[in-house]
Amino acid sequence: MLNKEKEIQKILRGKFMEGPKLLLDEDSIGINYFSGNLNSAYYELYGNSSIFRLIIIEPSTNLFTNQYVGKNHLLFLLLEEEQVRGGFVSLNVENLVDEFGKVFSYLREEQIEELHGLWRNFASLHYMKLTKE
Repeated sequence: MLNKEKEIQKILRGKFMEGPKLLLDEDSIGINYFSGNLNSAYYELYGNSSIFRLIIIEPSTNLFTNQYVGKNHLLFLLLEEEQVRGGFVSLNVENLVDEFGKVFSYLREEQIEELHGLWRNFASLHYMKLTKE
């Protein structure tokens, strides 16, 4: 049964994901896998010491939660073994590292800085070129 599930995952990965090694530099740092569009995107990001499985969702322009969330906000979610954690990040701030620190408060400071660097140098550049579908 496990082999059947692995085969299905392999087929789905081949059909829906771009990668492996989609946008890695010479040190194997960057985007390994990608799937999605501007509305929702999945990135598997390789850092020096961590691998981040990041889902980015663009909220609708009139989304209202306990506070208004709309333009210039993205929902960042990290897929981990047993759960998904994250929150809304404002892209209109001076210090995006602090925003990442608030959303991913359970990560160590080095991991937050590594994730921020991967976002700034690889994923954000790729994400901003995507189209909505």
